[in-house]
Amino acid sequence: MERGIADNASIAAKAQLEVARARLEVVVSKLQSTVENLAVELITSKEFLEAAHAAYLEVKDHRVGASMEREQDTINWKKELKEAEEDLERLNQKILSAKDHKAKLDTASSLLQVINNDLVAYME
Repeated sequence: MERGIADNASIAAKAQLEVARARLEVVVSKLQSTVENLAVELITSKEFLEAAHAAYLEVKDHRVGASMEREQDTINWKKELKEAEEDLERLNQKILSAKDHKAKLDTASSLLQVINNDLVAYME
């Protein structure tokens, strides 16, 4: 009888052990599924992060390029402005020279007219 009780206890323990193993298998299966899902999510996040980083680097390169272009444009515009100012100064000098020549020509013409008038008066 004691042996029968021990056998029953052993059978009950085996049944509990089997239930525990079944539960463990379910938990392990769920954990494996969760790990796989997290691995996929991690890979997706990593790919997204790499794409975002690549986009950031591209924007940064574009910004640096635009800044360099703007700086070069500024240098070119300053150079063109300086050349235009020099051209303007040369033209102003030519205008002053032309005005000076015109004044001298007007003076010479007036003197010539006076001499011409004196010559006409002398010839009469």
